[in-house]
Amino acid sequence: MKRPDFSAEAYVPPTPHLFAPSGFAAYVPQRTKYDDEVVLRNPEAHIANTWSEVRVGQRDIRGFGGACRSLALYEALPPRVRELVDAAGFRDFIRTLTPSRNDHVVLLVLAERWRDTTNTFHLPLGEMTVTPTDFVAITGLRVRGEPMPFDSGIQNDRAALEWFLGEAPKIKEGMARYKQFIGYLKKKATTEQEEEQMAKAYLLYLFSATLYPGRRSKVHLSYLPALRDLRIASRFDWGEAALGGAYGFLGDSSRTEQSTACYWRVWELWAYEVLRMYPPKCKHPHLSTLPRALIWSKKNMGTKEGRGDLNAFRLYLDDLRASLDPWRVAGLEPEYLARSRAVTASRVLLESAFGWQWYLRDRVTRQSLGYAEFQVPVPRPLPPRASHTSTYTRAELERFTRPDTELIRHLRPEMDYAAYRRDRLAFRPSEMYGARPVELLMRGEPLERGREVAKAVSGGV
Repeated sequence: MKRPDFSAEAYVPPTPHLFAPSGFAAYVPQRTKYDDEVVLRNPEAHIANTWSEVRVGQRDIRGFGGACRSLALYEALPPRVRELVDAAGFRDFIRTLTPSRNDHVVLLVLAERWRDTTNTFHLPLGEMTVTPTDFVAITGLRVRGEPMPFDSGIQNDRAALEWFLGEAPKIKEGMARYKQFIGYLKKKATTEQEEEQMAKAYLLYLFSATLYPGRRSKVHLSYLPALRDLRIASRFDWGEAALGGAYGFLGDSSRTEQSTACYWRVWELWAYEVLRMYPPKCKHPHLSTLPRALIWSKKNMGTKEGRGDLNAFRLYLDDLRASLDPWRVAGLEPEYLARSRAVTASRVLLESAFGWQWYLRDRVTRQSLGYAEFQVPVPRPLPPRASHTSTYTRAELERFTRPDTELIRHLRPEMDYAAYRRDRLAFRPSEMYGARPVELLMRGEPLERGREVAKAVSGGV
């Protein structure tokens, strides 16, 4: 269908959920029907299938983007443009984009345990994931806003792009490279419209460098309708869109991809905050600091034990007994973090420009509901066509993107979780895919150090 000629006055963003995902290497399983007991579909394509062969340097997972420059560019914006960016709801997140030391081995060891059937890590402890509350606490972004009004055809509408940005960017495969938006920020904004165009150009740079980059740091221009009026842009669900994209790309990385995208750094910070997996020593580790990403700046980080030690990380996860809700600090929980808990305690389909991903609270009940013990999900607990979300109808998307808070039909508390975990979860690569390699058995020191740190963090349990 031909798009109507663009008119700023008459333009209405598309109805939510009509965006057709493109540019994302979606996973298509070999079987269209799968048994719930087979939580690891197509295991030969999973990174854990060759985990004993992995050596640091031979295989690594790298993330695209340029977070540090995003902060410098923000600080260089004219004051009025900066105010518009703040009004859109991104100020707290931008403050976290300080220089940092990244340990890409953390991404690799997490990808080994990630299961894209459930969007959870399968560990001996049970299933865990980055919950919406975790994501909000780390990034400062809000969740449970209005659905994003994606416009999948706007990249072909030159008049619309010129109205939003002042100049149509160069586009390839429906996406724009992030570096070209730097040129937009060097122009002089002398009118209110030019200030708004500069703010939108900066936000596209921010999206392509941090929150929503595809591979090679490209960004979908389909986010532009949500930026039409920057004064009310904060009402949209930017946080769930970022978390859904992060789920999808880690799924790709778990299938032997050597790069990841969207806000990939959240996985590393989550491992430090929630798993306490070899976190760097911080000079000022204030529990009251929010967003939590602020404390993991290069300036505040000291030495990091176990940096790059893949095998020590693996053993740490094998013996994990960590606290699962580090965000409850009496009297210090802001309203937006408290509001996120309603989403965390529900089952909901997350929508991003890269497709749809499920967050399943019933699989991570110690995190999502604060239970002392995990609960067993019902037989065949996954949502319908969970691995084929691109086939959902608009009616299904309308239903699934509304949080489902009904609990009783998703859990079987009378069942033994230990037996369920043993029989139904792919929780330990060394057991799922063969005996522990001789090389690891010979490296006693780092393995024992991984066990000691895990037990120390969990109080010796």
